[in-house]
Amino acid sequence: MKFNFKTFFISVFAFWLGFSLCSLYGYQIKSKLTKEIDFSPFFEAWKNVEEKYYNFSQQDREKMLQGAIEGMIKSLNDPYSDYLDPQETAEFEENLEGSYEGIGAEVGIRDDVLTIISPLKGTPAEKAGLMAGDKIIEINGEPTKKMSLTEAVLKIRGRAGTTVTLTIKRNNKIFKVKIKRAKIALPILDFKMLEGEIPYVQIYNFYEEAPLKFRSEVVSKIFQSNKKKMILDLRNNPGGLLSSAVQIAGFFVKEGEIILKEKLKGGEIEEFTSPGPGVFSDFKIIILINKGSASASEILAGTIKEHFKNNAILIGEKTFGKGTVQEFVKLQDRSSLKITVASWLLPSGKSIEKIGIKPDIEVKMTKEDINKGRDPQLKRAIEEIKKF
Repeated sequence: MKFNFKTFFISVFAFWLGFSLCSLYGYQIKSKLTKEIDFSPFFEAWKNVEEKYYNFSQQDREKMLQGAIEGMIKSLNDPYSDYLDPQETAEFEENLEGSYEGIGAEVGIRDDVLTIISPLKGTPAEKAGLMAGDKIIEINGEPTKKMSLTEAVLKIRGRAGTTVTLTIKRNNKIFKVKIKRAKIALPILDFKMLEGEIPYVQIYNFYEEAPLKFRSEVVSKIFQSNKKKMILDLRNNPGGLLSSAVQIAGFFVKEGEIILKEKLKGGEIEEFTSPGPGVFSDFKIIILINKGSASASEILAGTIKEHFKNNAILIGEKTFGKGTVQEFVKLQDRSSLKITVASWLLPSGKSIEKIGIKPDIEVKMTKEDINKGRDPQLKRAIEEIKKF
């Protein structure tokens, strides 16, 4: 099939307006923020590869196209903006549906290093002893320093029953962990009554089903308990969909009040207000957080704290500090882009990007605590909620 430069140009750069065709290899575009850009060198390079590369095949065109888009996104130097080819896109969408095959650890980029945000409950990652904050410096002996986030995730994932070896840096120690992959079914939330009188809800992620489960499995049970207090556990919650976080925050924040703000391109501020019903707005709440609490969980913890003030106490450790918003854009060839489109702010206007949210009461969880099944953070939460 003959390559169509105009179709290529439109598919890759459609979000730029005002382009004009100057010659077959002389595209130029103008935008509000940039000077005129001459794409002649790009198309000249493409033409030379097609005509001169000794082993050129029809399949190379698709690879070149995908490589061009990937290079464009990488040039932004943003760890959360990424290009996903059709296969990667399918795997990403599978993850959002609540299951995939891998080790069960949410990872991100922290200080330019691939980092465990949180090992998920009951997964091979948790059973292997991985902890929030662990640095992954190698995957199967391959250094991660120059890997994109998506590339690293795909190398860690794989068919259930196969193994992956991660080289971990924790504090000043470096060690290898061999983990057997499995089918990962992502938990969403748990609810129980502690000591017979304290409502306790743990939210593991903010995927699509989270608001419905929260409404059906938590709200009515809390009101049946006749207790106007609860412990909300957001530890090792790596986030998920912004819309899900806003809907769940609506149960805590009165309708119409600000849940978060987004700072968009150009400095414009957009406010997200509570959809209601705000049924927990007069509760006393203890919120458990740690360095595995990121993104959407930081939004929920931060907005409850700012609205509830002294009626909400944060206990645990400082959160991860992911304060940017990504948009998922499907392209016509079933590939996709994840693009950072905004930074989000707490209702007060405070940013937590690379800063995180500090607890009101700091309680650390040691490896010894984990090995012996102790939970000093939850223990302190129970002590504090009894004081309300």
